[in-house]
Amino acid sequence: MSSLLLGCATHSKPGPVREPAPKAVDPRVCARIEPEPPVQGGIVQPATAAERAETEAFLNGEAEARAWGRRGWERVGLAKGACER
Repeated sequence: MSSLLLGCATHSKPGPVREPAPKAVDPRVCARIEPEPPVQGGIVQPATAAERAETEAFLNGEAEARAWGRRGWERVGLAKGACER
């Protein structure tokens, strides 16, 4: 069966190879980078050991969340360089 198909085949000349167009950057990446919100408010001083532990855990979590956000904005800043090229 394959020999029958080969009998109909013709050689084609390859055309010029075109480079694919670069993919456009997501416009949200090119937008102005928002400033980090300031730390606001305060908390009541914990009175017991349990309250101190909970307060410490909360404040550590908040610090980690801010650090995570800063790393994200840093990555956006790097990606934004693609918009300026």
